[in-house]
Amino acid sequence: MAQANSSKKVQRAARAAAAPKGGRERRELGFPLILAAVVVLGVALVFFARSSRAPAAAPRVGNDHWHSAYAIYDCDRFRPAFTSAADPDGIHSHQDGVIHIHPWNSSASGDEARLDVFFEAMGARITDDEISGPGIGVLEAGSDCNGEPTVIRAVRFARFDPAAPGGDQPVTGLADLYEPAEVYADDFSDVRLLGDLEAFTFARVPAGADVPPPPEDRLQTAFGASAGNLISSGPETELDPTDAPPQE
Repeated sequence: MAQANSSKKVQRAARAAAAPKGGRERRELGFPLILAAVVVLGVALVFFARSSRAPAAAPRVGNDHWHSAYAIYDCDRFRPAFTSAADPDGIHSHQDGVIHIHPWNSSASGDEARLDVFFEAMGARITDDEISGPGIGVLEAGSDCNGEPTVIRAVRFARFDPAAPGGDQPVTGLADLYEPAEVYADDFSDVRLLGDLEAFTFARVPAGADVPPPPEDRLQTAFGASAGNLISSGPETELDPTDAPPQE
């Protein structure tokens, strides 16, 4: 009986050795293949999510429509607004002293929404040497202002909440709601447009002089436009003959 049992064990071992291994190999290969497929699918979903979501930076094409009053201040008085109404990229003006910001394309949206887009549409130039453009001529730095030499400055004004703590100062008009947020001495074209109802003043003044926010009527126009009373219909790329960019 022992010999018979031994013989059966030998036969079973032989059959096991001779059996095809494909099933076990397929089981061993199956798990890595499934894992790889899951990884590939996950990566694809991440790329799809990133490509399909809206850009985080505003203003966004077709989504945001902002308005910011602006002014040119010369020594101790305001100059007229730029007279150009060209609008190649969606950052322009209606000759009303207001920057209308509603990008038509990516070159004027998000981080690219900068004052240089506005200056180009206006046919204007603002550097540390001069402010120039249609409607104002050329205002050169260094010229006399009440006996003092002048510099070029740009000031961004931000609104504050008069009801907030510490905001109990009297408010008699919209200009009283604005206070200087940043003062720029150069690289004016690189200044970003950050939100609705900011205000900007571009000034030729003595160094250290106070620069006021834009006049009340321009702030009112900006507020009215942001309330939906004034919109823009589409790109307009042509400058009027009087709106040619200033010569170098």
